[in-house]
Amino acid sequence: MNCTQAFGDTVRVERRQRGLTQGDLALRAGLHLNQVSRIERGEAVPSLLTIFALADALEMGSDQLIATAMQKITTGRHSGQ
Repeated sequence: MNCTQAFGDTVRVERRQRGLTQGDLALRAGLHLNQVSRIERGEAVPSLLTIFALADALEMGSDQLIATAMQKITTGRHSGQ
């Protein structure tokens, strides 16, 4: 799993844990739905501002969001969804 995939997987897991749809997350983060979808699929590399916006929308620190993604890379974990 590469960094982009791990970050997208982390966003998806955190979003689902909060009971949010991709549309909900996009609205909260001020992003387009397609952008959230591409990030979650690991097809888009989010900018630093986008990472901050997603973390804020998920009500978590950007450092926590990134650390969780990094942990997936080092352990090889994937949500499989």
